[in-house]
Amino acid sequence: MIFAPPLDLLLFLSASTPILGWVSYRAKAGIIAKIYPSAGLAAALYLTLLLLGGVMEGGAATIPSGGAFAAHLRIDALGAAIATVFVSLGLAASIYSASYMKDDRSLPLYFTLLLSMISGMVGVAFAGDLFTLYVFWELMCIPSYILVAFTKGEGDAVEAAFKYLVMSSAGSATALLGISLFYGMAGTLEFSSLGAFFGGSQPSAWIYLATLLLASGFGVKAAIVPLHTWLPDAHSAAPSPISAMLSGVVIEAGIYVLCRLSFTAFIPVQGQVFSVLAILSVITMLVGNISPLMQNDLKRLLAFSSIAHIGYMLAGLAIGTELALTGTFLHVLNHAIMKGAAFLCAGAIIYRIGTRQMGEMGGIARKMPVTAIALSISLLALIGMPPLNGFISELTIVTASLESPYGWLGLAVIMNSILSSAYYLQVIRVILQPIKSERVEGAREVPLAMLVPIVLMAALIVILGLWPDFAMDVMRRSADSLIAMVQVVG
Repeated sequence: MIFAPPLDLLLFLSASTPILGWVSYRAKAGIIAKIYPSAGLAAALYLTLLLLGGVMEGGAATIPSGGAFAAHLRIDALGAAIATVFVSLGLAASIYSASYMKDDRSLPLYFTLLLSMISGMVGVAFAGDLFTLYVFWELMCIPSYILVAFTKGEGDAVEAAFKYLVMSSAGSATALLGISLFYGMAGTLEFSSLGAFFGGSQPSAWIYLATLLLASGFGVKAAIVPLHTWLPDAHSAAPSPISAMLSGVVIEAGIYVLCRLSFTAFIPVQGQVFSVLAILSVITMLVGNISPLMQNDLKRLLAFSSIAHIGYMLAGLAIGTELALTGTFLHVLNHAIMKGAAFLCAGAIIYRIGTRQMGEMGGIARKMPVTAIALSISLLALIGMPPLNGFISELTIVTASLESPYGWLGLAVIMNSILSSAYYLQVIRVILQPIKSERVEGAREVPLAMLVPIVLMAALIVILGLWPDFAMDVMRRSADSLIAMVQVVG
């Protein structure tokens, strides 16, 4: 079956990588197995950007289904923009992984799983109906379970992956039941048709039940409190480039799906959904910002903080205006870059000194200055410090809240940003203090293949903070495409 060009290429890369890897290692040319995935992802990013430009100029592109349950893609500005974020961070993780995982003999399998996960995420972004979305959702989830446990010799990796598998699978099963209920009520799973059907419907017990099932099922992957308990274990136990993917974009796929559903299937109960999401967003922010205060494990601290940022995104969705949704989608982009850079920097430090404990990282900035500068930039951006990119998206959400009945949400975002500075600044203090460990004394900068993605992402944090206009315009048009979707049939 032929999909959109970026998705076709990603699926081809997923299928061909293990074959090429086997051949290249047999031919003692393993470098090919390392270069091929990154080169393919670079080509996929180019195709995705072309597609983004096309839908921004010409409107949504629809690839109709061939039957009741055939794949159906509808690519609008939002889907193309989110897919660009997914592929971009995937490319950075792939380049980084070539050195980070260099000693692992299963590198072709690792890249196959990574490419499959990215393919699933892009398919979710491009899906035009709930059935297609669910198929690609599973394609995203299944490789991610395996990748969490990929370094199975490292203590808690298998346990974390199993916990992730159980909770995420339960969420997927719950969502599938909700999908079946919506199909029973509407006779269709196509997003635009669901919007048209439910646009004139009154709330009913079945709609409430189906909404609860879908919101809960996809809310597990988004790590909305209280469905978040798998995240700190899984994200901290995974290889660092996979932690960057999980915290940077995989959990945001859940937010993307909730946004789609809120303006299609959830229309009859949209007001109630937004009210519940507003409350959950504040709880999610608080849990995500209080929990890191008690962490000494750097990756676990960063994992918990991802929960807080999901709370910020939920706040924008709960407000539901064009400006608020623009802030949410802009924060999806900015968080992917900020948290991706932070996890890659953490991985670089762990790569050199062999520990995740911050107590043993004191003074690492003196031995790894480039990594330390990039880490500091990403952490300051995560706080929302101007003029970095995190400030712009958080400010947009706060501004939108003040123009709506949800002004208290803006106050919650501001207070939680201040609260987050306690643990982010603590990390910066640790890496700048005098060296007290022999591990740190013998450290040095990581190989260039790991350093390049880190530096580029740190540069993007600054660039998007100083010149946010282009990204803001793309995400504003993405918000418009989401709000207008309910008026489109077919």
